[in-house]
Amino acid sequence: MRAERQQTWIHQDTERARELLLKNVSPPGAIPGAIVASPSRSDPDYYFHWVRDSGIAVKAVLSLYQSATQAAARQWYLNLLMDFVNFSRHIQRTAARSPAGQGEPKFTIDGEPYSGPWGRPQNDGPAIRAIELTRLAFVLLNEGKRELVREKLYDAKLPTDSVIKTDLEYISHHWREPCFDVWEEVWGHHFFTRLLERTALVEGAALATRLEDAGAARWYLEQSRALGDELFLHWDPGRNHLVATRDQDGWSNPRSGLDSSVIVATLGGYATEEDFHLEGGSAYPVDQEQVLATAAALERTFEVMYPINDPSERIEGIAIGRYPEDRYDGYRTDSLGNPWPSLTIAFAAYYYKLAERYLRLERAVLTSTSLPFFERLPLEDPRFRPGEELLLGDPRFDDLVDALRRKGDAFLGRVHYHINPDGSLSEQMNRTTGYQQGAPDLSMNYAAYILAAEIGGHPSLLVDSRGESVVAVAPPWWR
Repeated sequence: MRAERQQTWIHQDTERARELLLKNVSPPGAIPGAIVASPSRSDPDYYFHWVRDSGIAVKAVLSLYQSATQAAARQWYLNLLMDFVNFSRHIQRTAARSPAGQGEPKFTIDGEPYSGPWGRPQNDGPAIRAIELTRLAFVLLNEGKRELVREKLYDAKLPTDSVIKTDLEYISHHWREPCFDVWEEVWGHHFFTRLLERTALVEGAALATRLEDAGAARWYLEQSRALGDELFLHWDPGRNHLVATRDQDGWSNPRSGLDSSVIVATLGGYATEEDFHLEGGSAYPVDQEQVLATAAALERTFEVMYPINDPSERIEGIAIGRYPEDRYDGYRTDSLGNPWPSLTIAFAAYYYKLAERYLRLERAVLTSTSLPFFERLPLEDPRFRPGEELLLGDPRFDDLVDALRRKGDAFLGRVHYHINPDGSLSEQMNRTTGYQQGAPDLSMNYAAYILAAEIGGHPSLLVDSRGESVVAVAPPWWR
């Protein structure tokens, strides 16, 4: 069975992640609601509000809001969220000055679109922002704050003056067009972007229905179904993994298509009928056989690629990078890529979420496609047959869930092993030494850690100014 978990250091790392993430929210001199990707202003300069990165950060802030038990703490987090809503609406308006329009990926802290050369448009940002603000809208509606939602988040009008509907209209009319990927390097149609766009449309349709915008709900669902058909084209049976980008352009070196962004997308990129009571179902949930095969392929690749993953070092968790052909080392694009803390943390979250899903379904199904994934688990009996089904109550099912959780812990353990003495994390971990490098205090690292720790049952021991606990484990539906 699962060994006793390292609660103390996970709690400490999570609390430190919360402190450092919140330092990047509304920093001095910024318009309230701006969230910088990193406080670094040179080598590299990440002192911008990326739409994508800020959406991931807000997911963590929303989780903290929902978990808070003290009224003052809840109000403080809600104020942060509403500042973000107001800033997002501001940059949606200023995006008209960008050649990418609503696909502009980054803004200055005073809300102006970045004017230098860049890979644009990037359409994952509006999708992530729409997803997280739609979830905020549902939380507020359930708290009886309907007028606040209508005023600030979704106004059910065309032309709209609300942040969620602006994003949904952009996504629903532009999802067929190619754009730059999550790594801002490749032009094409991307699994990461498409899965998140589909999620935004399905969840947006649920919100539109609740706010009596029936015509919009039908339109968003129509587009989500068409988008779902396109997603299935990303599977490559010959390579037995999902291909990150189709119709690729803008990269001089050949790419395998194997990319960690595929796994990250599944963490927040699927909507289910039971969650939203809507037609649409799931597209690539975490237990889908092709996702499992892709996760196994990524682990095998990075396990042998990065020297810090040498098993003789006796660190169980595998450090995870972006993709095998990566040449960005945090400073230069003609070097060797490294593992990233945020991606290694994301794999922890993936394993936790997979364990949770199997428990929810009360079964796990093994196929020939997913078999390589299960063969890598630390199980008492690792022998499986394609077509085998493990059911709740079977000792092998319990062993499987325990192994998934322990492996999730091991990924967090890998990050903890390489963390700076002050508890901070940079964009990358050197592939040979494990030392932190690249942009310091990356917001995505800290947001990812907060979310992974909660999914894995490691709530942070957060306290308010009086020393009283202000959080508990996030409710299951949020995870």
